[in-house]
Amino acid sequence: MTAGLAWIAQRKRLAIAIAGLIPLVARILLLLVLPIPKPAIQDEFSYLLAADTFASGRLTNPTPAFPEHFETMQVILHPTYASKYPPFSALVMAAGQKLTGEPWFGVWFSMGVLCAVLCWALQGWLRPAWAFAGSLIAAVQIGIVSYWTESYWGGTCAAIGGALVIGAVPRLIYKPRTQTAVALATGLAILANTRPYEGFLLALVCLTWLAWAARKSLIRIALPVALALLPVFAWMSYYNYRVTGSPREMPYIAHEHQYGVPSPLLLNTSVPPAPAYSNEFLRHFWQVEFRGEWQAEQNQFWKAHLSDLLQLARFFLGWPLALGLIFCVRALWRDPTARQALVFAGCFYLGAAFDARLFPHYAAPATALAYILAASALRAMPRHFAWALAGVSVLITGFSLLTTDNRYLFGRIDYHVQAKHAAVARELTREPGQQLVLVQYGPHHDPWEELVYNQADLDRSKIVWARSLSPSEDEALISHFRGRTVWLLTENGSLHLTRSYSTSLTRSIR
Repeated sequence: MTAGLAWIAQRKRLAIAIAGLIPLVARILLLLVLPIPKPAIQDEFSYLLAADTFASGRLTNPTPAFPEHFETMQVILHPTYASKYPPFSALVMAAGQKLTGEPWFGVWFSMGVLCAVLCWALQGWLRPAWAFAGSLIAAVQIGIVSYWTESYWGGTCAAIGGALVIGAVPRLIYKPRTQTAVALATGLAILANTRPYEGFLLALVCLTWLAWAARKSLIRIALPVALALLPVFAWMSYYNYRVTGSPREMPYIAHEHQYGVPSPLLLNTSVPPAPAYSNEFLRHFWQVEFRGEWQAEQNQFWKAHLSDLLQLARFFLGWPLALGLIFCVRALWRDPTARQALVFAGCFYLGAAFDARLFPHYAAPATALAYILAASALRAMPRHFAWALAGVSVLITGFSLLTTDNRYLFGRIDYHVQAKHAAVARELTREPGQQLVLVQYGPHHDPWEELVYNQADLDRSKIVWARSLSPSEDEALISHFRGRTVWLLTENGSLHLTRSYSTSLTRSIR
């Protein structure tokens, strides 16, 4: 490490600030060539619904009139109209929407917070120079341009929660302090409201070690943690009650029950009975498309998890550093700090592997462990080799900033480049007055590309998206939304937008 970087690293607060500012400044500058991303994945629209709801000052929304026209994936309409996902990530995006008009700025800011918190977490495990090095790797690899920065369903907030927990544990062992215990409680609260299952696994691993290593001062640690978490869990119960009608039923669970979604956990292979769906599209998606993919994941567990492990290595570290870490495994095992991180990561993975898939945002709570190991691997290498490896990693990542390779999770670049929902919305925003879009799908429609997604307040929305069901049902819906310009949107591999059913005004949306 150069003298300048070493000087910064020794000033811990400065290092934390710089680690957080790097992704914020770099991504703002890149807006000239990479504009604010448009949502395209089902999950993104669900998170954005929650963000819009919170930005409007509500926890949930009343079920709209004619709800069968608005039923869609990853959203519940009964007993209220809400996202199925835990609320914290959406709360962050709601702050961005409220302050700037764009929820993406919440995503952008949270990435800066993540890189700063990662630096703080690594400082609890490593010497300042290597903690700063690990946080710089994170800033370059995932902080500037990744699918966590370019979408509305990434793992940034869960990674923040995990980093607070991971960074607090060694500090509490060596010097228990109230503020560190509050940081631990904050991390646990964030995990409970972002990735509850994976967050529980990480908490179980970390708190087990903490309870054993700091057993003499356990009460001193546990009391502030409990006092900080009590109001959090009370609020979570209240949120569940407002959304689902039961303080014990999370919206996610309510959604899975309502639509007969099988559990992703490998130990639970039972297939729930098919409920009564309001339309054929939803029945086909959940009973045919989704269950077919679920069954394939169950049958190809080892292949799926090998693919996911490679994807995790590429996402968090990049291939050069991931290979370097593998070659240094023996040296890492001899290093007490790295060995502890390896044990934590291994225990976390064993629990997380019971899920049929393990995408990077699923593994987000353990993000800090990846960069503890990355920094430890660089420390174990000969200096010149470590510098060369770091340089190659930066060059590869820098090159990928100029392409689309690291902006998408599944390689489905067309999702975000085309962003069909956003393309139609852009067209209709130019039209005067309010619009009602009736959506129909043809046999060549990709069932994973849903278009029926709305804002929180349908009646005040510029554009209302509704599923076309039958002539009589559509007429009743049109009558309810009288005064709006009515459009028919057909999707059969390509988009065609027709105004008032007049084919002479059909548009092809690109």
